[in-house]
Amino acid sequence: MHTAPVRRPSSWWWFLIPVLSLGFGTFVGVFVAATRLKSRAQMFAAGGYLLVNVVYFGIAFASRSEPATGLVAPPSAAVSAAAYPFLAVNWGLGTLHTLGLQWLAMARPRFAVETADPAMAAAARRAAVRAHARHLAETDPALAGQLRIGRPDLPGRVHDDGGLVDVNHVPAEWIAHSLQLPRPVADRIVAARELRRGLRVPEELVVHCDGMTPDRLAVIRDFLLFLPF
Repeated sequence: MHTAPVRRPSSWWWFLIPVLSLGFGTFVGVFVAATRLKSRAQMFAAGGYLLVNVVYFGIAFASRSEPATGLVAPPSAAVSAAAYPFLAVNWGLGTLHTLGLQWLAMARPRFAVETADPAMAAAARRAAVRAHARHLAETDPALAGQLRIGRPDLPGRVHDDGGLVDVNHVPAEWIAHSLQLPRPVADRIVAARELRRGLRVPEELVVHCDGMTPDRLAVIRDFLLFLPF
């Protein structure tokens, strides 16, 4: 089996859509990002920016008919000024939003697996997802905490971390279940982390936990995560 990176599609230009269109095209940039990220929430966001456009033009071109002639008079200065906040939302906030979506799209793991075995390909994809989630946990702990990376014991998780287990925080029953370890070994891991105020490297499991052999550690090493205690 061989894994090879796939060239990511160019995404740097998305933020130019709201910038160059003065915010009127923000919904297009967000829509493009939503299709790349396959995000229903971002689809709704794109619709929201489009709705802001409609409101802006509705206010900016608000008019009144002259009673005598029936002609349409130009909007007043007050009416035009009332439309400016809507333009600011699409132009300023929309640009920042699109930049954030652009970063998310470019940070997503993309890879190809050269194998005829679907099971091997699926395992390789899971390994790549774990690597990405581990990098996120190391570089952005706050976001990792929000995504509950390494916490299979917490309800309501929606982010796929590839099966990572935070050894310093997951309860013993979940360590045993997720890593397929005997329950006594999982209990010793919890006791060791409590005594030492957290474990830092996989090798500590062999040193401090009876029943954790080097061979057993080699099997589960890629699933281990050691977040600060």
